[in-house]
Amino acid sequence: MPHLLCLDLGTSAAKAAFLDLDGTVHLRAEAPYPTRHAADGTAEQDPRDWERAARAVIVELLEAASDVEVAALVLTGQMQDLVPVPRSGAASFAILYSDTRAGAEAEELRAALAADGVSGDALTGNLQDATSCAAMHLRLLRTAPEQLADLQGVVFGPAGYLVARMGLGLWCDPTTAATTGLLEARTRDWSPAVARAAGLDPALLPALTGAAGQVVGHAGAEATALLGVPDGLPVVLAPGDAGATTCGIVGLAPGDAYVYLGTSGWLASVLPGTGTSPTGARDAGGEPDGDEPDGVESAGEGSAGEDPAGEGSAGDEPAGVSHHLALGTSSATAEPPILRISALLSAGAAADWARQAVLDGADPGRADQLLEAREQERGRGPSGLLALPSIVGERFPVRDGDLRGAVVGIDAGTRGIDLYAAMLEGVAHGLAHGLESEGDSSPRPLPVTGGGASSAPWLRILADVTGRPVRTVDGTDAALLGCALVAAEALGLDHALVPLGARQEAATIVPDPSAAAQHAALRPAHRALYDAAARVQRLR
Repeated sequence: MPHLLCLDLGTSAAKAAFLDLDGTVHLRAEAPYPTRHAADGTAEQDPRDWERAARAVIVELLEAASDVEVAALVLTGQMQDLVPVPRSGAASFAILYSDTRAGAEAEELRAALAADGVSGDALTGNLQDATSCAAMHLRLLRTAPEQLADLQGVVFGPAGYLVARMGLGLWCDPTTAATTGLLEARTRDWSPAVARAAGLDPALLPALTGAAGQVVGHAGAEATALLGVPDGLPVVLAPGDAGATTCGIVGLAPGDAYVYLGTSGWLASVLPGTGTSPTGARDAGGEPDGDEPDGVESAGEGSAGEDPAGEGSAGDEPAGVSHHLALGTSSATAEPPILRISALLSAGAAADWARQAVLDGADPGRADQLLEAREQERGRGPSGLLALPSIVGERFPVRDGDLRGAVVGIDAGTRGIDLYAAMLEGVAHGLAHGLESEGDSSPRPLPVTGGGASSAPWLRILADVTGRPVRTVDGTDAALLGCALVAAEALGLDHALVPLGARQEAATIVPDPSAAAQHAALRPAHRALYDAAARVQRLR
């Protein structure tokens, strides 16, 4: 059976695996690389480290399975990096998505576009800040122009960089492109206006793929020398890691959604693209929706999440609080869909804080035992408290870097375990606001991945708060599986690959009808609490 050699170049390491056409992972390899940080906001990597790590994991797998029939090399990875590619060979630096040195340039770009009657946020469909690749380029042009001399072009992540280094040209997938601040939301093409304002020659921008997975060439002598791959091997560029992970967990059909419960948390949803911009922008000159995913950092804007009407309500979403990314076409949809990510800054981090603060430092296992005992005593249902998990600011359902957590409803009978349960409910309500603002009332189970998915009581809370059945998914190999899915389609291979969320390995947890109704009734009050807490905080 043919196997797909899938490579994910993440923030800290290159991960590779062989997947067969049934979706089984046969071999894995991983090689780390360093990041250089500095107090001024620097976050850079050396692309030559990407090359070394990629070659190491690929050669390890090929040597361990010399008898495997390799159908293609498939690439994904971190997004929103600025990587100038010199004509002379390997790039010596890449400015990462988390680099925040270009704040002044971001404001300059905003002003320059506004002077021409253009809203940069509306044009790109996403709020732009210091992490915009356009702003990064303008800063580099001012501070180190020699680093932009004699370029083959620019790419926006390690996957595109390796494609270029293999001699296959400059390419970028639409998911990665939508994170850069250079892609027009409505046209799904590079914006000449933003490129000009950033001092970037549009001729240096990579070609955009159209399909979710696209064959961008075949390995030749350069690819063999660089990565050790066989001559003639098809090379497929998959979506950037947010898209590849979504594909691996739920697929790329509109209506697909999943929840991630890690240190941060998010609801990722695939939305139809028909009749809208790929990033959900409103009319030109109006306010856009926002942007972010794995690999898409944002310096949270203070008070940006305040509801202009003064009162939040379920289903209302202030502009700019969700992040919308373009997805390529696939057999799952006739129109290119949109990936919307509604991200909470603190999910597991809020739970960790609560265990330390109100449960005497209990570990997650002990905290679950206490939740189980509480449920046995009181049954499933709201804690009686409303909590905001925004202990380090918030991105959704408001974008407010200054917001802090809050708990309302404490009385003489409130115990530590009630406060802990309320914090978990607060995270679940934050995610439920995302489902409601999309009008998502699907009865399908909602896959949940990340460390928080190991807590059965938290999963029951999530099911009750969202009113959706939930199912745990081990997302370790999600991006690699997503690579395999889009590559199999691109290559026209007969396969039995299915997303992790469609598999039946894990039991489904269904919501308790009474608890779900009670939580739904609390949703408007919970949404209003974000705005009330922000107003009170401004009075302090």
